[in-house]
Amino acid sequence: MTQSMHAHAREYAQYQADEAVRAGQNTPSVRRAGLMLATVTDVLTGGLVEVDGDMQVRRLASYTTPADGDLVVLADFGNGNWAVLGKLAT
Repeated sequence: MTQSMHAHAREYAQYQADEAVRAGQNTPSVRRAGLMLATVTDVLTGGLVEVDGDMQVRRLASYTTPADGDLVVLADFGNGNWAVLGKLAT
């Protein structure tokens, strides 16, 4: 039994939608920005901190006294840039 032209069109449209999602997940310029929590694991020079043991991120100037173990808000701007916005109260 053969599929109707409409069924083929629906399958192709779904395939294109799925491919767009996959491409967007791997392309920083397509991803949306997001916020997450992280733990400072090292305080570096030049306004940088290491978070979660594997990522060096610039901190805002308002986060003046970073320390190992700080729970911080980490912003992913969706274009490949990241920043530590500040420490959460504990």
